[in-house]
Amino acid sequence: MDLREELLSALRAGDGPQTLARLAQAVQRPPTTVRFHLAGLLDDGLAEATPLPPAGPGRPQLAYSARACMDPAGSREFGLLAGALAAALDADPDGAAKAARSGHRLGTVQADPCTGTMEDLLSVLTGMGFSPTATGSRIRLQRCPFLEAAREHPAITCSVHRGLMQGVLDAHGDRRRADLDPFVDGDHCLATIGPPRSAGAPAVR
Repeated sequence: MDLREELLSALRAGDGPQTLARLAQAVQRPPTTVRFHLAGLLDDGLAEATPLPPAGPGRPQLAYSARACMDPAGSREFGLLAGALAAALDADPDGAAKAARSGHRLGTVQADPCTGTMEDLLSVLTGMGFSPTATGSRIRLQRCPFLEAAREHPAITCSVHRGLMQGVLDAHGDRRRADLDPFVDGDHCLATIGPPRSAGAPAVR
């Protein structure tokens, strides 16, 4: 258990708000060290500080107590969640289309229509971890942020990514179509932007 967890346990085990000195004694650490970690708990909304009645001149002493909420620190197993969701959609006959529509909604939210279309598309892909490089209308995606899920369920994961790119294009009013060829030469995916969709053609299918 690290010091952050020790402090949180001490706060939750207390019968009321606790002073810095009492917490330092409980975890057997210097007050300066405890104060630093308490600041992190306060910033994350896991603890709150209330001033005690003044006992003399100077700033009033603070007492700390735990708040009822989950700790946002620690690892996130998003890969496991992505794999589980991809597997569920893979079993659905309409799974790829649903995945593309979900990606499309994400793309429209992430897009910034005030910038150029390709500039914005590359910015969104970079921010999501694809490490893109563009040559004209072709974009080489050198990383996949959901590589394991993409290998196991490519129809679903790649549909999300294609829909994501299409959503960015559509947010700019760009009628071109986003296509995606996965695992080209085994070391990258290749996105191609264009040609324009025909009038009335759906953005994603």
